[in-house]
Amino acid sequence: MAVNPYNKYIKQYQTNNITTATPEKLMIMLLDGAIQFLQKAKTAIDEKNLQERATNLESARKIIRELMRTIDLENGNDVSKQLFRLYNKMAMKLIKANVSRNSELVQEVIEDLTNIRWGFQKAIEIQSGISTVEDVLKEQNGTNIQNNEGGINAE
Repeated sequence: MAVNPYNKYIKQYQTNNITTATPEKLMIMLLDGAIQFLQKAKTAIDEKNLQERATNLESARKIIRELMRTIDLENGNDVSKQLFRLYNKMAMKLIKANVSRNSELVQEVIEDLTNIRWGFQKAIEIQSGISTVEDVLKEQNGTNIQNNEGGINAE
């Protein structure tokens, strides 16, 4: 297997992206990373690759746990508490998916994380003036994102 001579530069680029990213961008990067790990885990489940399945599910679960640590439950509102419960539910689902080798559970978590990522991305766009609340609501009505009367469902 040949070593890519640009690996050193790629690693440096990735490190620079992380160290210079805003907290909002880091949140998006974490969500993207978790989704990528989960997609790899689904493939590993289909291919019956136990090690890859376990490694990728654990990596995604660690990211979700890190996202949970970023939530200020003491000073947060109901949305913060619901988001914390949703992240916890996803982490538990990943443990169950690993034990049961169930790619449907993994897909459910991918969908939840994708919806959360979409919401964070739109909040960033509104905050930075790229989009308005009205634009986001129009887009949401035209997409497949489930809306629980504006809230997050983490039963």
